[in-house]
Amino acid sequence: MKKKSIALLGLMMCLVSGCADKKMDECLFPRAEESYVGDVMALSSDDGVYLNYLYETDNNGVGYHPLHQFYTKDFLKFRDNGETLKFAENSELQDLAIGTGSFIKDDSGKYHCFYTGHNDYYDVYGLDKECVMHATSKDNKKYEKNYEEIIHAPNGYSTTDFRDPQVYHTDDGYIMLVGARKEAEQESAIIYYESQDLSNWTFKGDFYTSKELYFMECPDVFKLGEKYYLVFSWNNVVYYRMADSFFGPWEKPEIDTFDGNGFYAAKTCEYKDKRYLIGFLDRKKRENDSLGYTWAGSVLVYELRQLQDGTLGVCMPEQYNGYFDKELKSLSAEDESMDLGKVPETCHLSFELTMQEGGACSLDFSNPDSGEEYKISIDNEKDIISYNAFPNFQPVKLETGEKYQIDVVIEKDIVVVYAGGVKALSNRIYSAVGGDWKLNIQGAEAKNVKIYGK
Repeated sequence: MKKKSIALLGLMMCLVSGCADKKMDECLFPRAEESYVGDVMALSSDDGVYLNYLYETDNNGVGYHPLHQFYTKDFLKFRDNGETLKFAENSELQDLAIGTGSFIKDDSGKYHCFYTGHNDYYDVYGLDKECVMHATSKDNKKYEKNYEEIIHAPNGYSTTDFRDPQVYHTDDGYIMLVGARKEAEQESAIIYYESQDLSNWTFKGDFYTSKELYFMECPDVFKLGEKYYLVFSWNNVVYYRMADSFFGPWEKPEIDTFDGNGFYAAKTCEYKDKRYLIGFLDRKKRENDSLGYTWAGSVLVYELRQLQDGTLGVCMPEQYNGYFDKELKSLSAEDESMDLGKVPETCHLSFELTMQEGGACSLDFSNPDSGEEYKISIDNEKDIISYNAFPNFQPVKLETGEKYQIDVVIEKDIVVVYAGGVKALSNRIYSAVGGDWKLNIQGAEAKNVKIYGK
């Protein structure tokens, strides 16, 4: 969860991208008007997915980050359902600010929200800075808090870094994962609790620990095929681990990330027999491509796939193909440089890429109005996808001589490159809007280069 913000640009930054209406509006990377999307907590059902998230405005007061909600049936249209959980207005209450949690529906039909209660004045009021809290709802619209069910960090664990509960229904009851930090060991930990009724929880111990990262935010476990996967985030990067059972032991894959350092706080949900990884893509203040990313932005959804070796890949959601249903341009791939022109502000660029050893492929952007020139590269020698305005990259290994489907989805200033269902790189590229695009290849072959629109 993000610390309290200081207002910089406020409402001048609204409507940078995404849809901003109360009705079901078409867009791929939504955010509400005059706000930004923080950590996303998905709850799926037979009739759709509810995306609860931390609501950020850049002009926070003493209390901040209420939970708001989007609803979608297909990740193509989203309805803004507004606020579902308020932060406390009394500075002496635990949840003066709200942090990440999870949503679950019990067997009786009641909805439960477990979330982080964060108070920046903990040293004044004698409160733990972060605790796990519980709220319930009959309709999944407005949640009522139960201040008598606060869970504090166990002895030996930090009361400053104790957050992001994730709850699962099991054959024996319920399990809750919580991000924590072991003080004496100076070690990050994901710990777990068990419960029979979602109200009384018993601490069981460490679920997974690591000395590589200071903290592991937004933990989530799921099964895909015969494997179990643990997803968590830190320092603007989403990581994962693999295991043969729910409780591990957890193995770190050679490349343990999905995207670069603009996609964050992702957790998963299953919907219509597919597993989705849902987080947010940061934005940049002052809409300056050369600046680093700032916390909160727009919803970003990946479809997860299990690769032959058991590792995870991310790809463009299949339904995007039907969303972009008009072929606007088809290009010959015989030249090393292909002029794509000024692509529509919402479109899908698609091509088949075959790399030679040490080959490279790049999308180059030049904006005549701003004079800026940047590029996204897929480099088979360095084994990365990279963006060179403010450096952002994702390791990827594309086999020499193998054909990969490359998809690039553009929606205003958001550009997401999906590399063969293996890895992706998402970016805000403000200068790409209205700019001239080129596809350059060296030591590679690009075929069936097409641009699709709405």
